[in-house]
Amino acid sequence: MAYVRSTGFAFALLAAVFLVGCGAESPREAGARIAVEDSLSAEYGRDRTKCTDNPAPWFIEKEATVFICAAKRDGGRCDWYRATLKNAGWEVVLERPNGGCVLSF
Repeated sequence: MAYVRSTGFAFALLAAVFLVGCGAESPREAGARIAVEDSLSAEYGRDRTKCTDNPAPWFIEKEATVFICAAKRDGGRCDWYRATLKNAGWEVVLERPNGGCVLSF
């Protein structure tokens, strides 16, 4: 009985560590999000901007230099912005007006 409990506890601990790692925002993703939020006008909810994450094929994370961010407007629609890391900082460009609020990649 103790073996079953310790196995269940180990599995729960492993699942919790995995889920915590999946939800963390990388430093570059945070930089892209902040750059997009700083470029938005008053019609956007600055705290409702979400960006794509670094790619992680086979759990090996790569450092991205281009992020797509969905910025939610007050009317409920979202515009997509492309934030590109350059030598002088972030370049933010409107990628797709009314692109939707779900980033599918």
